Amino acid sequence: MSLCLRGKFFPRFEIIPFERKIGFRLTGFKRRKLESALNTLAEIGYQGVELCLEHNELDPDNRDRWSSSRLSKFLYQIGLKASAVSFHGKESPWDEKRRNCIAGMELANELGVRTFISGSIRGDSPDDFTQMCRFIEEMCHFAQRYNIDFAVEPEPGTLIDNSAAMTVLLNAVDSPRLKVNLDIGHSYMTEPDLYEDIIRWGKLIVHTHIEDIKGKIHRHLLPGEGELDFKRAFAAFDEIDYSGFFTIDLYDIQDSPEYYAQQGYDALWQQIRL
Repeated sequence: MSLCLRGKFFPRFEIIPFERKIGFRLTGFKRRKLESALNTLAEIGYQGVELCLEHNELDPDNRDRWSSSRLSKFLYQIGLKASAVSFHGKESPWDEKRRNCIAGMELANELGVRTFISGSIRGDSPDDFTQMCRFIEEMCHFAQRYNIDFAVEPEPGTLIDNSAAMTVLLNAVDSPRLKVNLDIGHSYMTEPDLYEDIIRWGKLIVHTHIEDIKGKIHRHLLPGEGELDFKRAFAAFDEIDYSGFFTIDLYDIQDSPEYYAQQGYDALWQQIRL
């Protein structure tokens, strides 16, 4: 079945319930031109894209980066919505992380995007955690200025590696702008029950990353290739009335991102149908 939008034919179109909006994380397309990457996602059928500042054409330090007006117009033309803007920066120095996060929140504000996502840093000392808390507190002040949410993603191998650490961070910062980007693969790895973890966070979840995991090994797989119970996970998201994007997060795919984006869409749509 084909659909014609603004004079352009899209080869695939399927109606997805509003609570099952599918997005893709742009970091997998770092070696592709931004225009080509966004066109590919739209043509596959994705409804959203997480705009990652790790892509060279969105890098705030790149003088030739896309402007927010150009990006906004292009996304509108191809029928793709920005689900979030992000910069993880796990290995970045604090000044670089700060500069990119602020620039990312400015971009989100200009695009009308209500969520900015950041990862934690690598580290394990109390001083590292204290510095992380101070950094997040500062970022939440900027988020308040721009009227957006600052969502931190718990990730194994970083300071905020699980739900317990995220809870400590939330209590230490105590800002209504601090939210959660829940990566269900990470949650499966670190928590006793993925379903209960989703219920625990509830309305604090403003964005998600979706992949499968096998053997508690931190390697992102296509949905259905691992051990996650997607039907139960979706039931939990329904219970908390989550209506945001389900954004597929696959890395180490830079050689064939088009293939994995297509496979990811088909695999997640198959899990949705179950």
